[in-house]
Amino acid sequence: MANDRIVKISYTGRVKDGSVFDTTDERIAKDEGIYNDKKVYSPLPLVVGERHVIEGLDEALKDMKVGEKKTVEIPPEKAYGKRDPNLIRLVSLGLFKKKNINPVPGMVVELDGRYAKIQTVSGGRVRVDFNHELAGKTVVFDVKLEDEAKTKKDKIKFLIERSFNSSDGFNIKITGKRAEIEIPQNAYKDKNLLLRKASLSAELFKYIGLDEIIFREIWKNPEGQKEKK
Repeated sequence: MANDRIVKISYTGRVKDGSVFDTTDERIAKDEGIYNDKKVYSPLPLVVGERHVIEGLDEALKDMKVGEKKTVEIPPEKAYGKRDPNLIRLVSLGLFKKKNINPVPGMVVELDGRYAKIQTVSGGRVRVDFNHELAGKTVVFDVKLEDEAKTKKDKIKFLIERSFNSSDGFNIKITGKRAEIEIPQNAYKDKNLLLRKASLSAELFKYIGLDEIIFREIWKNPEGQKEKK
């Protein structure tokens, strides 16, 4: 799959006739009251056709060129799915007490590895909804294809951004089907480093066709740095 299109897009998604629920634009996020200081607001790198975004948006990207903009209306079946009444369940209040959770309507909780929204709490029972919060809704995306990676090195950089949020400071050396990637200090001190490297490796094998990846990290003694100063 080394010939897949690897691109970056900017977008703003809103419920049809409703509010914005997601965007890559920090200013819009703040204006709409959905700003999250833990999110990186920048163009999103992805592989076209691999469902890294919802189906309807992914399909719209197939024929887009760099710099092109589109407004795409996406029905529930190609967005976040139709609402399924079977995903609304009653759970014992005792289960929440064991987790030291005081359930209240509107709260989002994690149960059995999935997220659900609490609807009601009554008579020792808690009604929870496992449907996606946008299930059953038609959504509209304003999307722009910002850039497309053409060289193997650029494709690797885009995939690095998918796992590490930025490719700044990463040095890449490619020899045939082998890549050596030097990880900058600010990235390798991340407690999720192992997961990020595993995620990146899987995508590099799949989309770039590499056979071997070497990660390099250079650790420097902070005391030695102080002495030099």
